[in-house]
Amino acid sequence: MVKRFIAIFIVMFAVVGLLGACSGNNETSSKEKENVGSDGDKSGGSLTFGLAAEPTTMDPYMQNGTHGRTVKLAIFRGLYNYNEKGELEAELAESYTSNDDLTAYTFTLRDAKFHNGDPVTAEDIKYTFDRIINPDSKATFKTELSIIDNIVVEGDKTVTFNLKEPSAPFVHFTALPESVIVSKSYTEANIDDIATKPMGAGPFKFASWTQGSKIIVEKFEDYYKEGQPYLDKIEFQFYSEENTRVNALRAGDVDLIETVPWKDAESIGKTDNLKLASANGPFMALQFNTDFEPFSKPEVRKAIAYGIDRNAILNTAFSGRGKPIYGMATLEGYMGYDEKYTKYFEHDVKKAKELLAEAGYPNGFKATLLSTSQYGMHEQTAVAVQSELKKIGIEVELELPDWATRINKNVEGDYQFVVAGTSGDITDGDWMSNFYKGGPARLNNSANFDDEQINSLLEQGRKEIDPAKREEIYKQLIERAMELSPFVYLNWREQSYGMQKNVNGFVNLNGFLSFQSGVTLEETYIEK
Repeated sequence: MVKRFIAIFIVMFAVVGLLGACSGNNETSSKEKENVGSDGDKSGGSLTFGLAAEPTTMDPYMQNGTHGRTVKLAIFRGLYNYNEKGELEAELAESYTSNDDLTAYTFTLRDAKFHNGDPVTAEDIKYTFDRIINPDSKATFKTELSIIDNIVVEGDKTVTFNLKEPSAPFVHFTALPESVIVSKSYTEANIDDIATKPMGAGPFKFASWTQGSKIIVEKFEDYYKEGQPYLDKIEFQFYSEENTRVNALRAGDVDLIETVPWKDAESIGKTDNLKLASANGPFMALQFNTDFEPFSKPEVRKAIAYGIDRNAILNTAFSGRGKPIYGMATLEGYMGYDEKYTKYFEHDVKKAKELLAEAGYPNGFKATLLSTSQYGMHEQTAVAVQSELKKIGIEVELELPDWATRINKNVEGDYQFVVAGTSGDITDGDWMSNFYKGGPARLNNSANFDDEQINSLLEQGRKEIDPAKREEIYKQLIERAMELSPFVYLNWREQSYGMQKNVNGFVNLNGFLSFQSGVTLEETYIEK
């Protein structure tokens, strides 16, 4: 039996209640729609968007931060995407079907064009994903997409992905900003310039890039969504210094900024001519090198989970904005969520000391915590953790190199424990694979953590088609993850966009999707 739109039904378990689960102050939506009549009232004008950094590349298969994703999602589109409710939504694909055992997915494409006027075809889809999974590729999601065995072009508008094993969440990985579709002919002809002269099938076409200053994109008149985008032009300006970025918004030099500093969020939200769109989604955590004793012992890791007052983290590093996590970093409505897992570890100094004694460290121990001095939230989180752990007898020395060094140490497993600021990549329960799947050190997996039971549950979750059964599998997985605690989650991190009052339609996506909010630029307009 053929299953049409399987992933849409699967994702319902992962996103029901998502908006309510992420406390925030997202002010774009129905109220704004009252300010305009027809779509024609929204059209026209340009928007200046202040980014927190300059993208390092526009080669779409590389993840290079929210700022890079924001520009990318103006220029490109993928087979599927997430909408503002966190649901899978067809983009360049019109629909898909899968076989019974979830090892083959066939996508039917809609009529869409690239910015050079060429139609988007099945050959372009095949070329895009073959390029990502090529053995020499450095694509961010190469590992996840290497489940693809081969891709068969069935016709100009039909393409089939044959997988090496069953995968219930496969369509979610086609919705990542790093899985957007590129033109085969354009990319092959411009392979040396693809990083600086992007060309996609999104709502805006690339116009220019002034290195160190700005990227300009312009409305694509032949975008497949009739009437969109509304804006004629977007100018992305780079403001790496946060105070300069905020001052540019206050002065009216920019219409919209990302990554509002926590210290400025409240005042921006209370300024008459400005508004704030906030959401909790990214999280802060400690991850442990499980080859390092005493962090090789679950009792020690759990002692740390009990021993840290999460409010101390929020107040020290985030001006009190966010929400404590005393268990698994999963939101209500996400697959596997259970309230008991959000309160698994209450702050309990006595319990923490008992666990340390049980592990053979009644007097505590000394350890080095890796973070970075380059970003205040990371450094201040480390400072707060240092202070909290001293209360249970753990003397922490801080290692605070620049960000690039910190990343390299993380990837190489060259740390004892480390402050991590990250998020799940997809809304499906399989987001946990990138954190808990056993094997050598990876960016999101604690160094050398490898548990046979967790590996088995992750595999079962990917292969199971029944959403109810998948729900139970991920609950078991979370229970086991809490017992072993290779990660200790600290808090949800509030992410905010600041904008002029007349900027409408831009939505700060909730939960794990906050980093993909740039997808709503196609619906953004300036109120006249």
